[in-house]
Amino acid sequence: MKLLYNIDFEVASLGYLLVVNIFLRLQYTRTEINREFQRLALSTLIADALDVATAITISYGAVVPNWFNMLFNTTYAGMIVIVGYCFMRYVSAYVYAGRETPVMLCNDILFAVCLCTVLANMLTGHIFYFDEQGSYIHGPLYLLVYFIPYYYMLFAAGVLLRNRAKFRIRQQISIFVFLVLSMLGIGAQMLFFSDVLLSVFSITVGELVLMFTLETPDYQRLIETMEELDNLQKNLKHEVRRQTQKADRLARQAMQTLGMTIDAKDTYTKGHSVRVAEYAREMIRRNGGSEEEQERIYEMGLLHDIGKIGVSDAVINKSSSLTDQEYAQIKQHPVIGADILKSMAEEIPGIEVGARWHHERYDGGGYPDGLSGEEIPKEARIIGVADAYDAMTSRRSYRDALPQAVVRSELVKGMGKQFDPVYAKLMIQMMDEDVHYDLREK
Repeated sequence: MKLLYNIDFEVASLGYLLVVNIFLRLQYTRTEINREFQRLALSTLIADALDVATAITISYGAVVPNWFNMLFNTTYAGMIVIVGYCFMRYVSAYVYAGRETPVMLCNDILFAVCLCTVLANMLTGHIFYFDEQGSYIHGPLYLLVYFIPYYYMLFAAGVLLRNRAKFRIRQQISIFVFLVLSMLGIGAQMLFFSDVLLSVFSITVGELVLMFTLETPDYQRLIETMEELDNLQKNLKHEVRRQTQKADRLARQAMQTLGMTIDAKDTYTKGHSVRVAEYAREMIRRNGGSEEEQERIYEMGLLHDIGKIGVSDAVINKSSSLTDQEYAQIKQHPVIGADILKSMAEEIPGIEVGARWHHERYDGGGYPDGLSGEEIPKEARIIGVADAYDAMTSRRSYRDALPQAVVRSELVKGMGKQFDPVYAKLMIQMMDEDVHYDLREK
């Protein structure tokens, strides 16, 4: 025999509800609201199973005893009352945090009245009964079947509306949509399928929505904790970035101050280290160097002469020609500088490169190691050009800054000998653009 009613939705819901109940038992902590949610899920599973069972027994009403049909259908109607009651218990536990209130007392009394009225149907048939042919017949109080879920929906709507401040906007919207659709579904069934007991499917769908809208406090705390962690992470990144920038500024200022301190040893090299650093940075930029490479060589340029602190002031500031012994002291400043800067190499890798090899010559005639060509690190070759340029464009005890044309000529003559041709050309390019001869000691 073909079933009188389509129970596809209810059967499909059974699998979902079974999984939900298992999940709730295994994963949810034993808090009051979680217990209420577990009861709601379990009562809905039982009601849905009874909904399927009553559809089958009614369809076989001709062969199934009336008392059996009455038992199944009355039990199912009672489960509708229980599901509604569990729904209200869950909502109240969420809103009132388990406190006993007049609202819940009223709910308990009405639940007891409704359940007793439904169960009494087994004896009186005042809601429904079955005739001699096993057909389903409405009793005088049949509309009670629709009143019960409407009551619970409206009751829940009132409680939620009164306590809406406890819910986020997306929760309020989802709950409103659930309640409206549930009541529309009940109304549609009352108008167009009045010979069928109220389907629990709308409540099943409602539970699905509630899982993702009401959310248990455990889940809310998890979401709030995740949001707090996300905000902390963003704040931490911002703070790390701010502190890093601050540390970089302080490090840069410290290097500039150190460079000025080094220059102060030499009466005739005021601002020398900063200018060398700026010229070197511009050369590497023109050669396609990244911002990181530009900053790296700027730092090297600031500290390239740090070894001079190990050389006697009398030797550095001597206005007459140096003796061989004094010149030997001067030639030690790259080694001294590199040894000093090695202690910073972990924080600023390669910082000692410019200090040690900026006096090497491209043809191999420089010091301290006699490197030549590509053996000399690129940064040292660049700083070497910048250092020589600034020496020629700065005042000395024995001369003023050289004319720009003379400086240009010296750079051209030194290509491939003293200077790397690539970077000497870049320095000459910068000079040719400097029509007012601003690139020099002021």
